[in-house]
Amino acid sequence: MSDAASTALARDPREIDFPFEFPLSVTIQAHGEDTKVLVLREPTGEDVLKFGLLEGLDQAQFAPLVCSLASIPEGAFKKIPARDVLRLGTVLSRFFQWAALPPA
Repeated sequence: MSDAASTALARDPREIDFPFEFPLSVTIQAHGEDTKVLVLREPTGEDVLKFGLLEGLDQAQFAPLVCSLASIPEGAFKKIPARDVLRLGTVLSRFFQWAALPPA
């Protein structure tokens, strides 16, 4: 494989591995069970279209997207501490920004 081809296929170290495990700072209840880690599945094209993610991730899209990717009800999401919501928001925002960039 040529150097250019191997560089194009090189993995961006900022890329998220899915399923993505996000540790919470406190335990929350989701589906009647204690949850200390959110496990997010990889977003699909359907998610991109359903949540309008072609132009980035905004506040209105965030909670429904996390609930869908982590399979948790909205009530459980609302119990996640602000610091965790902000950290997860940063992670997901960066994921969608980096994923939208053309290959280097």
